Amino acid sequence: MRGAGGDFFSVTWPGYVGVLTAMAPRRFAASLNQAPMWRRTRHRWLRPFDHAINTLRASGVSCISPDQLLRRAFEECEDFASARHLLEVTPVARPAIYTLVGCALDQGCVIERSETEFVTRFGSTCAANDWEPCRPGWEGRIGMRRFLVSSFAEATGFSRARRESLAAWNGLLSASEFDWLQEPVLNPYTRLAVSMSPARGILRAVGYGLTGDVLPAPVTEICELELLAEAA
Repeated sequence: MRGAGGDFFSVTWPGYVGVLTAMAPRRFAASLNQAPMWRRTRHRWLRPFDHAINTLRASGVSCISPDQLLRRAFEECEDFASARHLLEVTPVARPAIYTLVGCALDQGCVIERSETEFVTRFGSTCAANDWEPCRPGWEGRIGMRRFLVSSFAEATGFSRARRESLAAWNGLLSASEFDWLQEPVLNPYTRLAVSMSPARGILRAVGYGLTGDVLPAPVTEICELELLAEAA
């Protein structure tokens, strides 16, 4: 895709107009995670009520959606700093979590967004579907299989386990393997895995699907782009 800020590569489904995961060579790469859910209640059976109220509230505002804001960042921003500022201060229709990385060693952060406020953290740049640290009243996102059976504490624990598993991985992008994608990061809803380096112009993606096992397995070959090497 292309914008005033330069070219970028978006990994998504055909026809999807927002951006969830993308890489702009020599600029930055970013991904969007669903934020935790605001709970007015605590009982697991009332989770659909909270979900419905939050959805209605988001649909009634005129702010940009988080995925459209991420697309705007890739279209307009020329570097990590400008993308970070845009993602931090632009009002959004619903809470979101952005992971953003630039081309320098100190350019990496997680931006945790409410509709009008933000918290940006450096150093620990792994994210799942909850705030870090947890905040009162917010519940980490869970899949529909556990929607009516998991307690408030269990929902938060699932997200924390995924984040900690990512943080424990100390491998390198030099290999084509996706050895970081292990349970609990790998889960029944996994359909796509992506690794990116904007400094080196590398983007790798592989599709996952259910093949009869409990957990998904790769169902596509790895799509690999080494853009800066090709340009050189």
